Parts: sequence; structure tokens; C-alpha cells
Amino acid sequence: MTDASSDQTIQSLKTPPFSVEAEQSILGGLMLENEAWFNVADLVSETDFYRHEHQILFRAIKSLTEEGRPCDVITLSEWLVIHNQLDAIGGLSYLEQIYKNTPSAANIVAYAEIVRERSILRQLIKVGQDIANSAYHPQGRSSMKLLDNAESVVFEIAEQQGTQKRKGFIKIQELIYSTLERIDLLSNQEGEVTGIPTGFKDFDELTSGLQRSDLIIVAGRPSMGKCITGDSTIALSDGSLVTIKELCHRQQAQLLTLGAGDKFHLTQPSAFINSGIQPVCRVTTQLGREIETTLTHPFLTPTGWKPLSEIVVGQKIAVPRQLNLFGTTTLPDCEVKLLGYWLGQDYLKKNDLTHLPPLIKEDFKIAMMQFDDKTGEKREKYREFIDIANSSNQSFPPIIFTLARPQLALFLNRLFANTKKLSFYSCVDYYHSSEVFIKSVQHLLLRFGILATLKRNNSVWKLQIKEPQSLLNFINHIGIFSESQLDLYTLQECTNLCHTADTKDICWDHITAIEPQGNKEVFDLTIPDTHNFVANDICVHNTSFAMNIAEYVAVEKKIPVGVFSMEMSSEQLMMRLFSSTARVNLQRIRTGKNLEDDDWAKLERARQKFQEAPLFIDETPAFNPYELRVRVRRLAREQGQLGLIVVDYLQLMQVPDNKENRATEVSEISRSFKSLAKELNVPIIALSQLNRSLEQRPDKRPRMSDLRESGSIEQDADLIVFIYRDEVYNEDSPDKGIAEVIIAKQRNGPTGAVRLTFAGQYTKFENYASDSYYNE
Repeated sequence: MTDASSDQTIQSLKTPPFSVEAEQSILGGLMLENEAWFNVADLVSETDFYRHEHQILFRAIKSLTEEGRPCDVITLSEWLVIHNQLDAIGGLSYLEQIYKNTPSAANIVAYAEIVRERSILRQLIKVGQDIANSAYHPQGRSSMKLLDNAESVVFEIAEQQGTQKRKGFIKIQELIYSTLERIDLLSNQEGEVTGIPTGFKDFDELTSGLQRSDLIIVAGRPSMGKCITGDSTIALSDGSLVTIKELCHRQQAQLLTLGAGDKFHLTQPSAFINSGIQPVCRVTTQLGREIETTLTHPFLTPTGWKPLSEIVVGQKIAVPRQLNLFGTTTLPDCEVKLLGYWLGQDYLKKNDLTHLPPLIKEDFKIAMMQFDDKTGEKREKYREFIDIANSSNQSFPPIIFTLARPQLALFLNRLFANTKKLSFYSCVDYYHSSEVFIKSVQHLLLRFGILATLKRNNSVWKLQIKEPQSLLNFINHIGIFSESQLDLYTLQECTNLCHTADTKDICWDHITAIEPQGNKEVFDLTIPDTHNFVANDICVHNTSFAMNIAEYVAVEKKIPVGVFSMEMSSEQLMMRLFSSTARVNLQRIRTGKNLEDDDWAKLERARQKFQEAPLFIDETPAFNPYELRVRVRRLAREQGQLGLIVVDYLQLMQVPDNKENRATEVSEISRSFKSLAKELNVPIIALSQLNRSLEQRPDKRPRMSDLRESGSIEQDADLIVFIYRDEVYNEDSPDKGIAEVIIAKQRNGPTGAVRLTFAGQYTKFENYASDSYYNE
């Protein structure tokens, strides 16, 4: 006999790995202790048993357990008789033999692991033989195709994780309970996003997020800011007021945002943005509130968030009805009273009591005696405050805004105890020459739910409280420090008009003027989830598509993302990611020129975020589908369940040895993407180009037929998304800086469009408005 024939004979005599003893111990243990089923049900399946009689017995035990019946020699033998399987397992004697030879079920998990291990080895042997047979008989398949198939079957074994994958038909009865459990889970889940969130709120509402196993096509023409001026003030959680410019310098804040039920709550911005110099307009409301913004900055209207460019004089916008913000600073009551007197009454700055009513004069004297600063240190401290009040702006000392609620009420009470600046006639009128001073008073009153209107008459500003609920709040929370009961009686009569308190934190204020103010430095904040904040006591809204989604999933949600960038190098892509995340002008990053210290600080913070982000970039050019599948599978094995795969872009891929036309080739690529998405249970975003023929149409919004080399893309894709920016085609477009994300196809949901803002200097799409989609 030759050596070759001897090897073949030895190979044919090899027995596949299995353990009869371990298989018998599992079956015997389950008969001894029925509860042990729940310890092994997820570890082994029927096909993991090597001997056929053991497979039958395991199936019988599973059936009895699922029916809630006991499992012993008698019940098993009865089941086997009913199903004509008793002789197939060797009769009742073999059943009794297994039962008697198993002392206990104590080590049943260890036995199950042995059986499962032997099963995997047998599967590997079979797969190895199949791979070898395929190599001997390729039947026209290329080596790359054979490698792809080989890796797929090996990967399938590894992914089984102890439970044999279902194959072939599944009875509907087996799907009923798992489906109902899924529905119950979704019904109890907060929000409407059931898939992978993209960070674009309106898009997620329309799609419920990116669904696992979906193929998403994003297409657009190959080649957008809402901001407020730097002097706009924002109230922080400690009561202090800071400008948005200062806030962007600090890069840290806790402030109010409008949430569900039109109620304010505290939040923290996720990004602080300097958007450079842009044209702005001043918006003035009937209450006298003002803010300067870009035309693209949205305001909340009764019909939803709208950019300033779509709002005209006379329309209503949302303003806070109250701002429940108070600090924790406390001072002696005498000092708080004196601050109110000194800041509110000019002659008291010189301690001139001549013109004071007796009640106020006595109160001021007592406060001065309690103040009793013999050293002069406190007097020197408050002289600084008085100097501020005497300045041209006459602003409040910063400590006033951080006072605790009771002391802030006391301060306002004494501030209003000025008969020369105060009048009562079915309302409260207060007069002052300083705009900064009077607006500070208006803001502090708002913290107590008191709406005050500001109007200017020549050189004097008039603050008026007239709305019934505000008058009632003024009486209850601030009070009137006066000897005349007539003043209080007059206001109380007026408040009889107030029947119920408004439970919302906002009210509607008419716009009285929109005036261009030239070019100014503007800023913005990114607010997670709600995307709005309060500036100058007005509710305002804050600031490439597939990569922005990838960035959000990996950086913010910490879910593994794989990016195949066949158009840009990994360095170019990282520059874009740094620009988008750090909010640093991309041109500055590309050239390294004009980068300021603040830019480097932003880049360092972005680096720290990237350091922890599970984002993986492959820059290999001209991928083919088989190479991509191999690398995605490998990434899935290393990282576990993937959150997202992005391919940029589909038309740069090729199929090796393709002899068909390009449309057929692209169709094969799209089918391979869909197959991979289902295999790994991961959404895949594939970028695609559009045909230039759309430029010949008057309406240049993309359609399904505009997909370049479409082939079966439309059929394979679960979600098709087009990006349209009107300013690309119309230089004078009113929608500059705005992008439409058009959902042209959604297999399991509605179609429609969502508006986003495009910050070109950062190559970043941003949330636009919560109600900006239009269903077909």
C-alpha cells in the first residue's frame, strides 16, 4: 500500500469528536432534576448532540418542559411511544440505563459545555471539508468569492454563542411571544427612537432612528448658521447673568431650556460656538425685550420654531412667563435694604432723608444703625456698588442677581419704595433714566413671574406692570412698602380680573420691530435634546450628514462605528471630524494658519472625546464588496455588536472580474451591502452620487430616478435620503444655510422632509426645528 493510500485510509477511519458520557449525563441530569433545564437550554441545542438517539431524547425533554409537564423515565417513555420514537432510542432499557448511570445534575453545566465544544469542533471539520471541496471544484467562482463564503460560514459558527442558529422555516407560533415582548419593550421605552439615534431630532422622529439590518442610501450633489450677538445675556443656575460671548470662553454652564409641557428645566450645553462675523437684525417685542440674531436663527412661534427670515412684525414669539432662577448668596437684611435704597433713590446715596416719607425714613435709619460699620470696610465695599449705580449705564452689582429668593424679594421691595419713581393706578409704573438699569429690574421681576413692559419716552424709561396675574404676583412676592393702604387696595382690586394662574412657563409676545444692525460677532450654543435656551429673556433655538451621524453614534453614544473612506484619506477625514466636533473653522485646521489659543483648547477637548470614541476608519481606495465584508466581520468579532457602518461612497467600489455593465455592477454592490447588514444586524449607510440631469429641471430637488447607476439600489435600500440645499442653485435663496433632508423611501415608515442647518465652516449639519418636516 502506498503512503498516499495509507493516509486516505487513516483519514476515513477518523471519528468526529464527541463525548457519549457527557451527552448521557445531560439527559440523565434533566430527568433527575427538571429545573436544570433552564441552566442548559441556552448552552446546547438538539443538533449539538452527536448520537441520533440523544437528539431525540433532548427533543422529547424540551417538549415536555415547554408543556409544563414533569420529565422522568415514565413520562419520557410515554412521549416516545406517542411519537413512535421509543425503538429509535434503543427502547425503555436504554432510557433506564441513562437514568441509573447519572448520580446527580450538579455538574450538568460543565457537561453541556463539553457537548457544545465537541459540536463546534465537528462543525469546523465539516466547514473545512466544504471549503476544501469548493477549492477543488470552484464551479466558476473566483478565489475572492470562495474566501468570502469561507469566512461567512466560519463567522456563523462563532456567532452562535451556544445556541444553534435557526435555519429554514420558522412556525409562526414560535414568533408570537417574542414579537409581543418586543412590542411591550418598545411601548415602555422613553421616546420614539427604536433604532440607533442620529442626533437629528426631527429625522429620528420620522425614522425612529437607524434600524438594525437596514441599508440606508444617502445621496446629494457633490461639493449652512443661527446665532445671536455676543452681548446677549443668559441667566445661569446660580442666578448670575453672563453674556454668551463670556459663556463660550468659559465652555461650561448650567442654564434653562424649554422642555415638555412648555416648562423650563436646567441643562448643560454640549458645545459653545463662535460663528464669526455675520449680518444680524435686532428683534424688539411688545414687552420691550430685545435680541440681535442672524436671519436664520429660529424663534418659537404658536405654529412651531421658525427662522427670523420667515417671521414678520406683528407675529407672536415665545418669551418666558417666569424664570425660576435664584441664587444662594445671603447678606444681612439691613445691607439688602440699603442696596435697594441706594440703587433706587438718588438722594439716599448721600444719606439725604429730607424727601422721604416717615415710614421709609425710619426704615432707612434702622438699617443704617444695624449696618454700623465703624471700620469703614463695608462702607467702602458698598461705595463700589453706588459708583456702579452712578455710572452712565447704572447697572446692578453682580451680587444682586445671585441673591437667595427671600433677599431678592426684599431688595426689589425697597427698590420700589420710591414715591418719586413709582405710581399706582390699576398698575405699577416705575421710571428710570438708565436702559441697563430698567432692563435689570424687568429681568429680576420675571424671576417672580411678573411680566413688565418697557417703553421709552424721550430720555426716561417707563416700566409698567399691568397684567392681572403679574400684579397678583407682585403683591404676593414683592409687596408694597408704603404708608398708604390705598396703593395696595387699588392693585388688589385690579387683580380681581385674575382667576387662574398660567401653568406654562412661557407666554406669547408680539414682535414690534425687526431692524438690520450690520455685521457683528455672533455665537451659539448646542443644547442636547431640546435644542433651545433663553437669551435676553427670549426663547431661542441653538445649532456632512452621514459623517455627522457616525460622529454622534461613536463620540456621544459610545457605540462602535466603522467608516470606509474611499474618497478622502484618514487624515483629511480626521480634520473634518476635528472641525465638526471642536467647532473650529475647517480652513484654519487645513492650513494650520490663524489658529488662536482658544482654537487649540477646543481641539484638545475634541481630542479627549475622540480618545474614548469607538470610531474606526479604513481609507483603502477602490474596495470591492468581498474585501469590505471581510473587514466588517473582523471588526464585529473584535468590537462585538456594531452600531453603524458608513461607506463613502458606493460608486467608488468595484466588483472584481465584472463583465457586465456598470449599473449591474452597482446593483451587485448594493445587494452585498443589504446582505451584510442582515448578517451582522447593523445599519449600513452607503453614500451615493446623483445624476447631473436634475440640474436641467426647474425644481432641482432630487428624485429616486436621479440616483446615479441606480440599478437595484432603489429596491435593496430600506431608507433613501436626499440632501438638498437651495443656496447651491439660487444665489439669492431665502433658505441660505438651510438643508432639506428628503426621505424619498422608507420601507417601514413615512416619507417626508426634515430641515437642518448646515454650518459650512465646520462641515456640520445641525438640528433646525422640531416641527420642520412635511409629510407627503
